[in-house]
Amino acid sequence: MQSKPLGVCLIIDCIGNDADLLTKAFKSLHFEVHCRRFLNMDAVMHDLYEVARLRAHKDADCFVCVLVSRGDHQHIFCTDHSVPGFQLERLKDFFTGERCPDLLGKPKLFFIQNYIEPPNWQRNASLTEADGDLCTIPQVADILWSHCTLDASALERSPCSSSYYLSTLADLLMDPQKRKLPLLDIFLELNNRVYEWNRINPAEQYLLSLKHTLRKKLFLTEK
Repeated sequence: MQSKPLGVCLIIDCIGNDADLLTKAFKSLHFEVHCRRFLNMDAVMHDLYEVARLRAHKDADCFVCVLVSRGDHQHIFCTDHSVPGFQLERLKDFFTGERCPDLLGKPKLFFIQNYIEPPNWQRNASLTEADGDLCTIPQVADILWSHCTLDASALERSPCSSSYYLSTLADLLMDPQKRKLPLLDIFLELNNRVYEWNRINPAEQYLLSLKHTLRKKLFLTEK
């Protein structure tokens, strides 16, 4: 990927501890960063809709979305803490080839840190991907979906602490040597560091899930 900027990076941080480091990391990779903090459900929906309509996608090579919130394993609650919340699978739907034609056939990278609340937690009362050339490219192509969960009790113990998953991701992306690797190789290192954290910190366990339908090796910087 060689476009300048490389693409749009949307950061939605409903917790408030990770936005600055993530902004620095993706700006260093020459992304056009849109950073939003402490959004309620309506604002999240509005921002996703507006970012999907940006003309900047046309000349870009990639799209990144980072989302940090409380939630459960399938939803985020945003700042209004509504249950059941916003279904995570719907996130991809805003950037399908049908809804965002300028991202046809381009990598779309999603990084999610979800702080899992207990099932009875409540303060207030999945969709098809159409991508690329619809005749030749599978509808679920060119997506990377990295989802990390952590028990929300970690926020109660240390409300200002960054996510180890996101801070490690940012560190790897800013490392001059690591950032030259294919993105999936970077995730091998990320997994290794997170699992080492889990070994040393049994009371604070990060659970990682990585799914992707990338069709080529992806480099976020020139080799």
